[in-house]
Amino acid sequence: MKTILLLALSATLLIAGCDRGGRDPVFDDSIKGQTAPDFSLPQLGKDTPLKLSDYKGKLVLLNFWASWCPPCRVEVPDFVAMQSKYGGEKFTIIGVSIEGKDEMMPFVTANKMNYPLTYGQDAGNKLAATYGDPDGALPYSVLISPEQKVLDIYTGIISKEKFEKILAKHL
Repeated sequence: MKTILLLALSATLLIAGCDRGGRDPVFDDSIKGQTAPDFSLPQLGKDTPLKLSDYKGKLVLLNFWASWCPPCRVEVPDFVAMQSKYGGEKFTIIGVSIEGKDEMMPFVTANKMNYPLTYGQDAGNKLAATYGDPDGALPYSVLISPEQKVLDIYTGIISKEKFEKILAKHL
């Protein structure tokens, strides 16, 4: 009985964590049209840090996520498919996990995530705030132009259909 109660409580807290307690999260869209702030964070599978400036010349979807966030888990398979289809010289997704490497690895491996990934709870949350998500609501994505300007922000799940429309408009 204790195990069931503990599991139910854990599930409730994890789900609530995606939207920061059930209240409407605050987003700052004043970053739209501004130069995207550069960053340098640990890069999964690489010895060198991941820097936004290394992707100048590409359309970038910067996606903030966590493996424990149910909406994030829903959109990742579509992101993997879209990266396979469109990723390359002109476009990439960059995933910013707001959890540690060990916590994210089972999900990354199981979903064969095929785009650059960075991690770190504190650093990821600070970066999300810099990009207009001070509450750390997930999932949260920022579209960045090849010239490194913020084009748009997206809150919640980006469906494959919506993703196709975004790329058709900007590629």
